[in-house]
Amino acid sequence: MLQRWKLRHFRLPDSGLVMELPPRVLFLKDNPLEVPKVFDPTPGSIAKVMHILIRHLSLALFILGAAAAWNVPDEYAISPSPDGRFLRDASGEPFFWQADTAWLLFHRLNFTDAEQYLSHRASKGFTMVLAVGFTQEGITNPNREGNLPFIDEDVTQPNELYWAYVDTIVELAWAKGLRICMVPAWGNYVHDSANNPGVLNASAASTFGHFIGQRYPYLPKTLVADTNPLWLNKTAVKADYTAGGVPPTYVSLDWSPVYNALADGIVSGEHDAISATHNSSVSQTWTPLLTIHPTNQWFNPGPPALASAFFGNSTWLTLDTSQSGHADFPPNPPIPWWNARRGWEPVERMWASGGRPAVDNEAHYEGRYDNGNSALPPWNASDVRTGSWQAVFSGAAGLTYGANAVMQFAIPGVYAPDGTGPGDNWLTDLELPGSGQMQFVQKAVRDRGNASYFQRVPAQDIIVGDAGTDDKRVTATRDAAGGWVMVYTPTGKSFTINTGTLVSCDNAQASWFSVGRTLHLTLIVGPLRFRLHRQ
Repeated sequence: MLQRWKLRHFRLPDSGLVMELPPRVLFLKDNPLEVPKVFDPTPGSIAKVMHILIRHLSLALFILGAAAAWNVPDEYAISPSPDGRFLRDASGEPFFWQADTAWLLFHRLNFTDAEQYLSHRASKGFTMVLAVGFTQEGITNPNREGNLPFIDEDVTQPNELYWAYVDTIVELAWAKGLRICMVPAWGNYVHDSANNPGVLNASAASTFGHFIGQRYPYLPKTLVADTNPLWLNKTAVKADYTAGGVPPTYVSLDWSPVYNALADGIVSGEHDAISATHNSSVSQTWTPLLTIHPTNQWFNPGPPALASAFFGNSTWLTLDTSQSGHADFPPNPPIPWWNARRGWEPVERMWASGGRPAVDNEAHYEGRYDNGNSALPPWNASDVRTGSWQAVFSGAAGLTYGANAVMQFAIPGVYAPDGTGPGDNWLTDLELPGSGQMQFVQKAVRDRGNASYFQRVPAQDIIVGDAGTDDKRVTATRDAAGGWVMVYTPTGKSFTINTGTLVSCDNAQASWFSVGRTLHLTLIVGPLRFRLHRQ
């Protein structure tokens, strides 16, 4: 918040108002800035003014050192529940991870665009946004503001102008009730598909991680995106399989030291940031919410692509994640993979491993072709809705949605789409119907009340007979204390449940909740606390 800065004063031109700036910003000359004449000191308006200032820093300011424009408040923090299964906010209340995928938010959107995007997602009940700091656009490509992420392509020398813009968007999101899950860097900066090293070695990752942790404490973080720490030359594996014959022996490299260095740097940076405003004992008790973002594929005989399968013994891993991905057939045979129509499968495995909240953090994007192949149909709202309900009822602490043109922020004439879906404009895909239907998963599980929220368990065993498979599977969850059961059916076909887990059926009520179409229904058995509206 503004009052938490160590500040100096700056008079806004023609306004008669005084604004305060971080102490490590030094004015070199008097330069007129275009600022609002009416300044409402709310987080959103502060972000807007800071954005205007940042756009003029090249003329007006000389940056003496990294100084975040906004101190992340303590209330931003979320952490695992006492049993490790779910998430809670700083006050201990339930936090449902309803995330939207916005990988290139910081890179491709200007402030006005970002405000429109964040307002829209907040109105749809989203609580989290996934965005990348050091993006897949590359180390030499500037963001929409014209700034590169680093000085002289050195990942240990962050460019203040670039990260100051990130600050404004993080603050803006918070003003709208949204948290950012920060992805410090895309996975190819650790290694590429052919197993070649990137710019993030262990030493650089430690330094960069400390920068991210110190600048953005309390933000959930996904270390790197779309790769695994145990890797073969995937390019060669695919080519040799296609060619046929006996495949050669491939070298398997373990990149986990880079991951660990990045994680340790983040933890250290967060502790330093928190100790600057609290005593050291408070900072040392804080455990950041950290995970990785694995691919939907892995190499035998290595572990399956789950965060806990790679780093289950690491104390820094506090959130378990998977990527069920975008294909319902093997995308790169003979490499093992998760099926996009079975997103509940990795969630069940993560639940069985125990100890951490679990999220399928990249399910099929709405508006993306099956496996990104234009010869195949795109995934629609029914597909993403089904996968989300099944995953949450299988034990996930939330869900992650993605719209294909939005996750990449395709802008006609500015940023061309990648061809993996029919959409070529993020503003069009922003309105895809699935984005408005994710909130009803959250409403359903929260409808049972806060106390019951932390007692929810998967209940596939209450389905009598064949529950079906893939995205036709009937999926159940229940209250561990016996207060209620919920059953999701994606087809509308009849099914039978065993109500023996309920404490009593004397006063039980059965309610149907339509989750988008008449064939997609959730059965709720137990007292209904709040009325759920038809979607």
